[in-house]
Amino acid sequence: MTFSYIHVIGAYLLAIAIIAAVLLTAPNLAVGTARLRLGVRVLCRTIAIAGYALFLVMLVWGVTTRSETLMYTCLIPLTIALLTSKFMQRYGM
Repeated sequence: MTFSYIHVIGAYLLAIAIIAAVLLTAPNLAVGTARLRLGVRVLCRTIAIAGYALFLVMLVWGVTTRSETLMYTCLIPLTIALLTSKFMQRYGM
């Protein structure tokens, strides 16, 4: 299966549909935005925890197998986790 713009458009439409469903099912706009904020907070924490865990697994695996490439590649999930954590700190999540 090849990657195409149809997949990007589909993901975008799905995200818009989820946001619309959350806002339209809420009793008022304040509750809807609070629910969206909670969803973003959970998603950010999940990404950060998964990034830290993947970093540690890749680092241990790289040290064990003495793979220099794997040890440098493990910095990618660490960077994603740190940027996500910084995003959460900046916006008070």
